[in-house]
Amino acid sequence: MAKPAILTKAEAGEATFFLQMGGQGSPWYKELKKFYDSGELKEFFDVTLKAIEEEAPTVTGSIGLPHGIDARKWLEDESSIPSDAYLATAAVSLTMIQLTQLAYFEAVLKAGWTMDDLIKHTKGSTGHSQGLISMTFCALGKSGKDYYDALALYMKYILYLGVRAQEAYPEIEPTADDLALATELGLKDPAPMVAVLGVTHERIAELVQATNANLPADKKIYMSLYNSPVNRILSSHRSSLLNFYKQHKATLEAEQVKFVFLRTTCPFHSPLMEGAVAPFEEDRKRIGFDFKASELKIPVYSFADGKDYRDLADLCKTMTYDLLVSTLYWEKALTPLKMLKPTHIVDFGPGKTSQRLTSDTLTGFSLDIPILGMANAKEMKSFTEA
Repeated sequence: MAKPAILTKAEAGEATFFLQMGGQGSPWYKELKKFYDSGELKEFFDVTLKAIEEEAPTVTGSIGLPHGIDARKWLEDESSIPSDAYLATAAVSLTMIQLTQLAYFEAVLKAGWTMDDLIKHTKGSTGHSQGLISMTFCALGKSGKDYYDALALYMKYILYLGVRAQEAYPEIEPTADDLALATELGLKDPAPMVAVLGVTHERIAELVQATNANLPADKKIYMSLYNSPVNRILSSHRSSLLNFYKQHKATLEAEQVKFVFLRTTCPFHSPLMEGAVAPFEEDRKRIGFDFKASELKIPVYSFADGKDYRDLADLCKTMTYDLLVSTLYWEKALTPLKMLKPTHIVDFGPGKTSQRLTSDTLTGFSLDIPILGMANAKEMKSFTEA
């Protein structure tokens, strides 16, 4: 395999990289099926799909995975794919998005990059929401059998995390009342997370506080993800988010604020997910997922506080808690870019959402760093071609 031209530049001291993974809610099927159909990642799919198949029977039929997860069948036969609503459930969505991200990573390693080269020339990394978990896999820098053994464990980890998350918040589908109110308000597909786009965080916080004043303690709304200066996510019960919109509809419209429900079935990054932490810990220990912070070979910056995961006392517990409960501040995860100043950011998707969020944040930093999205064929080529 010919050496990528950009690697030659890196070896000459002319290129360095910052790696990132995207988060939840992105479409993944077409991107993943393209890899599957190519046959070029056969060992990758053999390992990952087998890992899912080994654990799925344990939780199929549960609240968290009511209709199972037959990833191999879905990739073999597009007509077998379940509804969009089922694909959005936590256990399915988290698992398949991670699978897609790690397929992009594998594809890079099959296209002329070695793990050692990538680690050597990478200054830092992060991930948006669940992408932070995927990035810790990459940062382990493993190769050979150790790489595929870790890959299998990561697939089992994310499957169980999704199942326990859904069990902690079992309201997979909106109620009849939720649907009726959504229709009345002109909204579609109410979910427990919603993007509120426009104006400042402070302005939205005022509106949230006004609604929370009239909500019981277990129905409060949380500002759960701060994606960019004008993009944040609220997490709560569907009924609370719908009532928020109803109460402030005139204000939001007057101030040109968009209100868009995410494709998810859990209120991630909020205290409402606390109930998943302890049950998942039992799963994690049982499957033998016990990687240490000291094993990470590159910095992995947290979206919770901007700190390097390599300094953690307990990597596994922290990254679990960060996905389920911790508030996400994308600016904190990217602040190290001011110091590191890599020549390129490499994004492993899926899709382009995380690229856009990072681009907005870079503008706020007054930094101009090109972002190469592996979900874009042209940009993938620029990172891998000789």
